[in-house]
Order: sequence, then C-alpha cells, then structure tokens
Amino acid sequence: MNEEQSKRLAEAADAVLQSAEAVEEASAALSDPRFESDQERDRTQAAQQAASKLENAAKRTQDALRKAAVAAASSAQVGVYEIYQGGATAAAASRDAAKGISNEDGSANKQARAQQSMESLRTALAAAVGLVFPGA
Repeated sequence: MNEEQSKRLAEAADAVLQSAEAVEEASAALSDPRFESDQERDRTQAAQQAASKLENAAKRTQDALRKAAVAAASSAQVGVYEIYQGGATAAAASRDAAKGISNEDGSANKQARAQQSMESLRTALAAAVGLVFPGA
C-alpha cells in the first residue's frame, strides 16, 4: 500500500467511525422516553429529535460510503461498486424515511417510521464498515 492509498484508507476509517457514532446517537434518540409521554408536545419533540439525528447519521454514512469506496477501489478490492451501491441505496432510504417522520400521524407511526430509517441506516453502515474493515 502506497502513501496515497494509506491516506485514503485512514480518512475512510475515520469517516466510518464518525458515522458509527452518529448511528448510535440516532439509536439512542429512538428510545427517548418522551415518545411515551402523555403530552403531545413531548412526543412531537422526541420525533423531531429522532428525525434530525437519523438524517444527520444518514448524511455521515453517505459520506463515509463514498470515502470507503474510493479507498477500497484504490487498493483493488473486488466488488467495491456493488457494495457501495447497496449501501448508498440503504442510506438514501434512511434519509427519506427520516424526512417523513414528521408527516406521520401519531407517536406509534412516527416511531415505526424512525425504526424503518434506523434499519436502512444500519444496512448502509454495514456496507461502509465492510469496505474499510474487511472481515469485520
């Protein structure tokens, strides 16, 4: 591995780790006790926070996927584009679901939409991790 490849891999690894941290923050927002509050205001705030954290994590994951794909391709890893495409599709689905959380009626529907976003997000993150940390 030459210096340029090493630099790209380090940048990709950092982006993947930042993405993983953002995904964990979003996951924590999904279990916010305010979702179960008797107050509509509290439930709405919990949904807004979850949507924001999910969308931020999806953006970070999309960035990590791009960097991971470039790093993996520069080291001639096989199947990079297919892995990238799968991850990018999942990240886009996660962002779309996160953007739609506020449009759902009722706390249960908002939580279900957030969970759908999280599942897609974890799929996207797994693709990025697989590109940077093969065998992980």
